[in-house]
This record gives sequence, structure tokens and C-alpha cells, in this order.
Amino acid sequence: MLRRFEVYALRPDAPAEVVRALEAACRECGRFIPEVLDSAVGTNLSDAPVQLVWEHAYASPGAYRRYMVHPYHAAVIDRYLLPDAPERIVIDGPLGAGLYGYGCDGPSYRMRAGVRRLVLLRLDAGASETDVARLAETLEQAATEVPDMMVSIMAANSMGSAWFDGVTPVMGPPRWTHVWEQGFANLDALDSYRHGDSIVAEVERGGWDRWMGGVVKRSAELFYEVSRRPDPTLGHG
Repeated sequence: MLRRFEVYALRPDAPAEVVRALEAACRECGRFIPEVLDSAVGTNLSDAPVQLVWEHAYASPGAYRRYMVHPYHAAVIDRYLLPDAPERIVIDGPLGAGLYGYGCDGPSYRMRAGVRRLVLLRLDAGASETDVARLAETLEQAATEVPDMMVSIMAANSMGSAWFDGVTPVMGPPRWTHVWEQGFANLDALDSYRHGDSIVAEVERGGWDRWMGGVVKRSAELFYEVSRRPDPTLGHG
């Protein structure tokens, strides 16, 4: 599977109704493009200089390529994103290209609701595979050590040529080499983790550069409440 996040910084003067239209276009995308799985949106609640996050997934690179050329993508979503579109409301963000993602064996990231947190990491270019594997193991074990953490996945930010396969040119290596995806039941659970005594919480509070020989050179975070299209099979209570 391919797990993917699009992170948007919005124009300060973007009309509220157009922002809502972009949110709806992303949230509803799976209705029109069946290749788009687990589509949800959220408004960034962190201090990161972005506003909107669209999270989703694909079963394979082929599914991703079909999404890229689907008419809904071009006629609906791109109208708010492309530089030459009159209705464009996004701007270039300071976090680097607002596209992050990784490959995974299955949808272990899934949760019906809650707070999603992304920690963007830039690892030392000279880090060994052993060091990276040890880092990933430690971060992913956090979900077993922190009762309030529902999801913990660390993987290479592999949005590159292997995924695009010629559809979109690749403009060099990503600013953020790895993604650590977390999931919490609510904001209180996230806050509890932040102030808790787990190893990774203490590392985040103390600074990554003093941990594991400084394998993590830079980091940034954002978090948001997951908002997805209601499932009509569940009814309303």
C-alpha cells in the first residue's frame, strides 16, 4: 500500500466557502475515484505554518497512477491547487513540498476518528541501515508503551520516482527523509503523551540531536483532528 499526505498552506485571503469546497473535494474523493482509500481531512492545530491536511492511501502504485489521471482529480481538486487555476487558494509552504508518504504492507494507520500527528524527520545522510532500523523500531514500539497512542508508524518518506513512474517529475531528494505517523483518541490523549515519561516523549522534549548519536538532524510536527465522509451504513445516532 501507499500512504499519502497532502499538506496545504492557504492564502490569507482565501474565501471561507472556497476553503470548505476544497475540504469537501478531498474528503469526498473516494466516492468518485475508487482507488482513493481512507480519505480524510483535518485542520492543522499545531504551530506549523500550514492549514489543511488531506490524508489517504492507495492499494498500489498503479492505483495511484490511475488517481493522477482521473477526471475528478483534474476538474475538481486541481482547480484549487494549480498555479494557473483562477480559484487557486494554496501557496507554497515553508515545510518543503507539501507531499509526504510511505509504503506499507497494510492499513495499520487506520482509526475511525481522533487526532493524527505527523512528525517529519530529516535523518543524517550518513546514517547506517542499522541505525535507521533501530530508530524505527524504537518509535514504533511507542504504541505499546504509551496507552493513549493508537498508531505509531515510522517509515521513509518515499514520495519519489518509484511511485510517480514518469507521471510527475521528481525534483531531487525530499527535505524530510522520514515520517513518523501517530494516532490518538483525542487532544487530551496527545497532551498526555507529550507530558508523559515514555522514552520517546522525553526525547522530543529534550531534543532529537542528543539521542542515538544525533541520527535525527531536524524535525517538524503538525497534528489535526481527523474528519472523514460519514459512512452511510452506520446510520446516525
